[in-house]
Amino acid sequence: MIKSAYRLEANWKVLLLVALLLPLLLRLGFWQLDRAEEKHDLQQMYEARRTLPPLLEDSLPGLNGSGKVEAMRDASELAFRRVKLSGRFDNAHSFLLDNQIANGRVGYHLLSPFISTSGAKYIINRGWIAGFADRRLPALPTVEGEQQLVASIYVPQGNAVLLGDDSWPAGWPTVVQQVDIEKMSQKLATVLFPYQLRVEPEQPGAALAYWPAISTRPEKHTGYAVQWFLMSIALLICALYASFAKTPTAGP
Repeated sequence: MIKSAYRLEANWKVLLLVALLLPLLLRLGFWQLDRAEEKHDLQQMYEARRTLPPLLEDSLPGLNGSGKVEAMRDASELAFRRVKLSGRFDNAHSFLLDNQIANGRVGYHLLSPFISTSGAKYIINRGWIAGFADRRLPALPTVEGEQQLVASIYVPQGNAVLLGDDSWPAGWPTVVQQVDIEKMSQKLATVLFPYQLRVEPEQPGAALAYWPAISTRPEKHTGYAVQWFLMSIALLICALYASFAKTPTAGP
């Protein structure tokens, strides 16, 4: 009587596939865990610095007594710190950061130069304004006269992902694909504080000003990591199954 038996038989194609995919899946899983930890630390930093009183301009690192920009040693010390400023908006020379979404609608972030009473110049992100489907530029709200406002320093965590050509047209307002302070300084022919300041809600000049510390919660990255690790386990199970060969054996 002929019976069937299963035995483990190395299959070089299966082994090659596992050797290629398993390290990649594990690496992606651990990378997502690292991202979750980074986002958790960033959220804690944000919450801690929100409790601190606003910095006065004369104590702001990066400026000297004449309002000129100086080199800063550690920009991370400035991230999320609130600053209290007095001065006026330059309504004639605003930038529109393209492809910004709020409440399911596409629009812009309105960034306007702000000239403080010390003479220092800043780019203030005033928040979201709606755009038009036909790409007509919206009318920009203006703020006249001297103002006092509170804004938080935004230090980017990485390079922005460009969704379109970032060649800057002549004229104003200027539509941009990313906030490039150095390029803005060149277009304005002046020296700007090296980071944008995001105006607090209900401050003078604020549009829809909503600034979450992180765009993706740490729990979401943890969930992605679990998915990658489960795929690693599934790969090993499939490889083990494919390595069993069914061979006939003689029975009694």
